[in-house]
Amino acid sequence: MARKILTEQEKKRRRKKRVFLGFLLLIILGIGGYFGYKFIDSKLHPAAVEKKEIDKVETKDFNYDYVLSDIDSKYYQAEFKKLKDVLMAEEVDIKAYAEQEARLFVIDLYTMSTKINKYDVGGNEFFHADRREMYEKKVMDTMYSIMLDNTYGDRKQELPEVKNVTTVNVAEIDYTLNTNGKDENDKSKINDVPGYLVKLKIEYVKNLGYDTEASVIIIQENGGKKWSVVDYKPTLNPKY
Repeated sequence: MARKILTEQEKKRRRKKRVFLGFLLLIILGIGGYFGYKFIDSKLHPAAVEKKEIDKVETKDFNYDYVLSDIDSKYYQAEFKKLKDVLMAEEVDIKAYAEQEARLFVIDLYTMSTKINKYDVGGNEFFHADRREMYEKKVMDTMYSIMLDNTYGDRKQELPEVKNVTTVNVAEIDYTLNTNGKDENDKSKINDVPGYLVKLKIEYVKNLGYDTEASVIIIQENGGKKWSVVDYKPTLNPKY
């Protein structure tokens, strides 16, 4: 078969085609290399998990310091909205406030699956400022002590998530508060203050053996608008 002799015009078209295909190949290799690099880099240097604020409770004259993040469970987010509705009312129903705060405290404490590490203590924003540090230390040293770190979102550990909390009872009480906080024998620092005892039952997405009952005491914090958790026991029959 006789070999076809190409004209100069045909040779130019072929050269252009080869150049085009070469550029196209370089682009494909470049894009593939970039995404390949990003994939490998994400495995070697994963991004840290970050909490992003998506809502908070703040009125025109008071900031309650209650913050909702994007990694909170859907159930917690729904209950947070209920608390916000109570506190944004023209006149706050303190009993409803105490009940909803106790519910959120328990949900946040026991929904360990959304926590980044053991230092990310659930319910701390609802705890009385004078006792918060002691509360956080106790939780870190006990229940949260087994929690693996999830800074980079790679934790495989199975942890509890609360799916429902039922209010059993809300009662007005007088709570004996040691305002000194250090010397329990110093009677001059002990006062009886009004508060609420909220009894709750807890259900989980999966039963992993965690507490299914809770009794939470809420009192007014330092005479202000904020009411806070001051004591908690994992039973419906507490001995305070």
